[in-house]
This record gives sequence, structure tokens and C-alpha cells, in this order.
Amino acid sequence: MEILKIENLTVEINGNVILDKINLSINKGEIVAIVGPNGGGKTTLLKSCLGFIKPKKGEIAILSKSPKEAIKTGKIGYLPQKQDLNKENFLSALDVVLFGLINKKLSKKEKKEIALNALKQVGMDRFAYYPFSKLSGGQQQRVSIARVIVQKPEIVFFDEPSTGVDVVAQEGFYEFIKKLRDETGLTIVMVSHDIGVIGSFVDKVVGLNKYLHYLGDIRGFLQRDILEKLYGAEVKLLIHSPECVSCENFHLEFRK
Repeated sequence: MEILKIENLTVEINGNVILDKINLSINKGEIVAIVGPNGGGKTTLLKSCLGFIKPKKGEIAILSKSPKEAIKTGKIGYLPQKQDLNKENFLSALDVVLFGLINKKLSKKEKKEIALNALKQVGMDRFAYYPFSKLSGGQQQRVSIARVIVQKPEIVFFDEPSTGVDVVAQEGFYEFIKKLRDETGLTIVMVSHDIGVIGSFVDKVVGLNKYLHYLGDIRGFLQRDILEKLYGAEVKLLIHSPECVSCENFHLEFRK
């Protein structure tokens, strides 16, 4: 079932074309990674889908509605790259999750129960009363995701969700994302730079650099011609394990 459809999308900002003639569709329950170089339009695409940026041309349909109408349904979740919550030393992990219920007409007891269940779902219930600012980057991301899922969305947009997570923890983080999808049926669309990690966890890769250069699975994406066209540089694919050609055990080396 198609949950997101983009047709002939062109976005222009300050006279510069950031996205040009983008066409893609995403099905319900898929995990989709949007990858590409810095300045390639990845975050712009996310913000266009959320109705934050008005396209110059084209159409976006989420749940068969326009972005602004879809947002009103409460079925769209969004986790931005930068959050200011870390500055608030007095907030506990539970407080942060409760922000996701601020507009819900529920009693304080009901909200607390829902928030605690969400923290349990992301494996952070034992940190419910721990200061959010004292948590590790990965723990903060899990709490922030709990804040999103208490709203019971059908599709969530993550902008670089592993920011602040060390390299060792990245694989565990994406395993958690996949487990969350498997348990809830969520559709997850995320901007990511972690090409060397996401391969085992995503259903679809969107290769974006102003134009849509690739849409398909990770194995098809990891081809020299695709990567060099997308990143505009000569690419050397370094495999760290002979058993793994299209999973997390590699990294890319770019040569201008």
C-alpha cells in the first residue's frame, strides 16, 4: 500500500533549484534511507514532505493527502536533526516523552502511563526519571523517538537519526529502528550519511543530489557508476569482510 507519493517535485530556494523533477513512492511499512552528498537536498526533501517548504512544481501526497492536511491527522511523526532539549537540565527522560502528548486530551495519569510504555518500548524505561541532558547521544535519540511514537504516527521522518551516536553504537541503533518497524508497522523515512551501516536494515535507498539518481535496494545502490554519479567523485568501495558485499562492513573512499 502506497503511503507517500512524490510526482515531478521541483524545489527552488532563493532562486536556486535544490530539487529537480523528483518522482518516487514509498509503501507502508518500509524503511527508506535518503542518502547523498551534503547540499544535495536531502533535508529539503524531508521538509517538503512535511509541508515546511512549498515546492515550485509538483505534488506530494502522504496518506492520500497534501502534507499540511496529513499533518493535521496526527499520523505524521518528525524527529529533526537538531533539538534544543539538551539545554534544559531540569527535564527528565519522561518529561521529554510527555511533550509528545501535550495536545492530547488525556488525564495526567493516562499521559504518564502512555509515556512510560513508550520508554519501555525503546528500552529506556529504567531511565525515565534520569536527566535527559545526562544521557548519551544514543540514549537521547531513543527517548526522542519515544516522544514521536506516543503520538501513534503511521509514518515518521528522521533527519540523520544517528547524529551524536558513536560509530560502535550505530549498528545497534539501526537494529533498534528495524525492530521498532517490525513491532509497530511504522513507515520510516530517514536522511542518513551512514552508508556503511544502513545496508542490512533498510528496504529502499533514495540516492539524491538535486536529481533522483537512484531508487531501489542497497545491492543495486552499491555500484561504482551509481555512487560516482551521485557523489560526483571517483569512488573506491572498501570491503572489510569477504562474506559481506552489501552490508555494514564497508566504507567509501572518495577521490576528487
